[in-house]
Formats: sequence, structure tokens, C-alpha cells
Amino acid sequence: MLLAESISEYIKEKKEPSILSEFRTNAEKLLNSAVFPDSSLESWRKISLSNFKISEYTKVCPDSSVTVSGNAKITKLQDLPVEKLSEVLKKVGPAISFYSKDWFPLFVFSRFTHAYYVQLDSDPSSFPEIKIECKDGNIILPLLIVDAFPGAKSNFIERWESASQKDLLLMSGVTLLLTPPNGDFQYSSLENLGDSTFHFRATYGIQEKDSKFHASLASWGGYKGKSFYDTNVVGKGCWTRYVGLSPLKGREFQDTEVRILHSESHAQSSILYRTVVREKAHHIFTGNLHIPSHCKDVGAIQINNNLLMDRTARAESIPKLEVFADSVKCEHGATVGEIDEEQLFYLASRGISEEEARKMIVEGFLNEVVREFPSETVREELSSMIESRMLGK
Repeated sequence: MLLAESISEYIKEKKEPSILSEFRTNAEKLLNSAVFPDSSLESWRKISLSNFKISEYTKVCPDSSVTVSGNAKITKLQDLPVEKLSEVLKKVGPAISFYSKDWFPLFVFSRFTHAYYVQLDSDPSSFPEIKIECKDGNIILPLLIVDAFPGAKSNFIERWESASQKDLLLMSGVTLLLTPPNGDFQYSSLENLGDSTFHFRATYGIQEKDSKFHASLASWGGYKGKSFYDTNVVGKGCWTRYVGLSPLKGREFQDTEVRILHSESHAQSSILYRTVVREKAHHIFTGNLHIPSHCKDVGAIQINNNLLMDRTARAESIPKLEVFADSVKCEHGATVGEIDEEQLFYLASRGISEEEARKMIVEGFLNEVVREFPSETVREELSSMIESRMLGK
């Protein structure tokens, strides 16, 4: 299927319920007034899109590009009963308001190619998973709405994958993560992308009263991309945690931004993001903790650590604290450095080769993040990936 230039033509081809068509049309109106990202926008000033032309991406990946597994109820939006669909689309409203001037999320809201509603169960040993691939086409625009289970622990894994090829691909999506009162939601995101993939993501979470939300992020590969991970803490007594890692090589470029908005008092949040970059790879991390004046008893911390494997590699850290309240405790820290020669010397004095020493240092640096992924299978996968990407030839 071709992504028609006219959204009305595309909607007609999809044969969707009228309520879903209306949702797209309203998003299209916002899109028409949004500014396409360029260096004049604060969040986009570090990434150049001079060689990105949206008109080149018209061949939509087929339904088979999205696969699901595990114990979760996953339904296409267009297959939901009208009453349920109306209820689900109302839940998307806060995300549309949040991204009301952001071009790429609005593009997804208006022209999503694959859209699913996910209802998680309360089995803490279950790891339901959705895999999104860009294959047999050059564009995929997924929209996911994920409802965690109230009053219990639930898990969800989201994967993005693409292969390297001659022509460029576009993967751009929006994921809405809903943590209900007293919920304990553990979300994992893994991106394994080929070197010909443009990738743009917006992940928006809403946390209600006395809930816990833990996000584990791993992103590697890709040609060029920008990812927003946003959480709005709308209830009191919440706990929020983001951990992430990006092992990059070659000429890979990634721009990652994590933003936590504290809208209520008595909450704790933290961010830990680590990157290892080699060759001519480039990573940018921005962390933003926002605490308005009416919030009390809030603790927030963000840490970003970057390890450079080569002098040609680049890593930038941009910590932001927007704190307007008095009764809060906030901290931030950032480091960018190379492997310590004294560490190599110490390990060499214990009979460890330089290659093995570098392996130990890199693994030790990233393992603190890897350990926080709730799935043992994913932890093993990440350990293997880190060794091959960062220490292979």
C-alpha cells in the first residue's frame, strides 16, 4: 500500500470506523500548523535533517511487519468495538496535547500505518512483546496504546528492528504507556536498527496515584534518529525510573531525550543513561526534570555517563533541571571520558591482556543498566550484543 499524499485518500483506503477517521483528521489539522524540525527548535538543534525528504517514503510495510507474543490482549484499533475505541482514543488526548506542536508525533497520529491497543495482565513472570519491523516497504508509522494492570505488576517489551540495505527507511512511532493507580509497570524498549534507517520516536507515559513505572531502554544501530521518552506524573506518591544504554559504532547518530514532568507532590524519580561510542559514532543525551511550584516533597536525580572508545567518537550530555518548588531535592551529574589508562595498567599487572581488560571495563560500565532489565532473556541478549558491537572487529 502506498502512503497517499492526501490523508483523506489514505483514510478511504484503510476503510476505518468514522471515529478513527475523525481522530486522524483532527491530528492532520495540528500537523498542518506544526513546524518541521530544524535547528531553530531547541530539541532539534543537534540533529541535521537536511538529507531527509518525507516525500521519498511512500511504500508502507505490510501487516506482517508487526508481530506479537506472550500473554497480553493486543487488538488493532480499527477492530475495537466503537464504544471501546472511543474510550481508548480519549486516553490518547493528553499525548496529543503534549505533542501539539511536534511534527513527527503529529505525523504518526494522523497517518499511522499500524495501530494497536494493548491490555496487560497481572502475571509478573510474563513478558508480552510486540516487534515492529521495517521490511517489504520503506516506511512504518506505529501507534501503540498500552494499559498496565491496576494494583499489580505487569511487563511489556517493545522491539524495533530493521536490516541494513541500499535505500533509506523511515520508522517513526508514538507509544502511550498508561500506569493506573497502584500499578507497577515495567516497560522495556529495544531498538536494533540497520545503518540505513531514519528513526523518530515519542513515548509518552502517564502515571496515576501511588504507582510505579520503570523503563529500561536499549538502542543501537540506525542511520540517524531522535527519541523522546516522556512521563507525566499526574498522581501523588509515584515512583519513576528510567535506565538506558546506547552502544554505538561506525557513523551511527542518536539523539535521546528523557523528560519527566512532576505534576503532583510526594514523588521520586531518577534517570540513569549510559553510552559507549566507538569509531565515528555520535550520541547526544538530554535529561529534563520539571517540577512546578505547587509540588512538595519531590526527589529527582539524573545521571548520564559516556565512554569514548576512540578519539573520533563523540558524546554530548545536556542535563536540565526546571525546578520552581522549594520543598524538593534534586541532583544531576554527567561524565564523558575515555577508558582510564590506569585501569588498563592495573589489570595488566594482574596478568590480564589489554583486549580482555577493555572487555571487562566496557561490560562493567554498562552492566549496571543491563541488570535493571526485568527479563533474563533480554539481559543475556544485551550482554552478547555489547560484546560483539563494542569489542568485535
